[in-house]
Amino acid sequence: MNIFYIASSIIVAAISTFSIYLLYHHKTKLAKQHGLIAAIGVSAATGLLSGCIIGLVSGEIFLVTGTSMIIGFMIGFLAGHSSGLPAIVLSSLSGLMGGIIGAILGALLQFINPAVLLGILLGFYIVIMGMVVLFLLAETNDKILVQTDELSPFAIIAAGILLISLFLFLYSSDIVEIPSASGTAQAQAQQELAIQPEENSEIDASDETEPKINILVTEKGYTPNIIRVKKGSLVELQIETQLEDSCYTTFNLPDFNIQNTNLKAGTTNISFIADKSGEFTYSCGMNMLKGTIIVE
Repeated sequence: MNIFYIASSIIVAAISTFSIYLLYHHKTKLAKQHGLIAAIGVSAATGLLSGCIIGLVSGEIFLVTGTSMIIGFMIGFLAGHSSGLPAIVLSSLSGLMGGIIGAILGALLQFINPAVLLGILLGFYIVIMGMVVLFLLAETNDKILVQTDELSPFAIIAAGILLISLFLFLYSSDIVEIPSASGTAQAQAQQELAIQPEENSEIDASDETEPKINILVTEKGYTPNIIRVKKGSLVELQIETQLEDSCYTTFNLPDFNIQNTNLKAGTTNISFIADKSGEFTYSCGMNMLKGTIIVE
């Protein structure tokens, strides 16, 4: 899946760079209004897909949204720069909004099955940006003529019906997991297989140099959710869960460089050296479940 993310990022970077190059290279030939339209198209589409990819990779909603907003704004500014201040304002705003929407969408898709839906979004991006590039080339080269009348509206309707059928097929199959459906099954399995966590549960391992701590993950939280260890100790977390494919199965402890670790059904072992004192938060992928490690 990481290869798909990288390939998608390269495609987005290449197409957006080429589009911005065309806007700069042909700015003397391109009418201000046409440059404005192209800049908005480039910034909105690129901001949306860039934010989506970043959201899929990270899943940390605050960082993802902020990064995507900045990227969308920068792309919008560059795309509109050659066409004047109105183009800069509108394309920057389009890129900003596209980045925000893409980031939220990517963070949500991360916990379903992103491959198919990201592929569909990438396909739409290529088609839209292809039309933008074709528009720029047609406006700046007399030898290129685009006759939109030759494109039958019935072909668009047929393509729309085909895509709707594809989404209905994905919805009814096991290729894309629907969170609402899986959540019920996970809750039932959790009731049968897991011990219900207390509101606050603590374990003190501060007298051990190499503590091994069992953590149970359920939809209600972590057990224990407060862990005490000694500074300098080698801590091994033995994280147990029966949940699958949700934000609960992502484990973060960023202060000790543990980011977006996927928890398999069963037990996952994570080790780190508690080399600094203080209170440090561990959480699920969307920060809905939280616990605290106290290093003394």
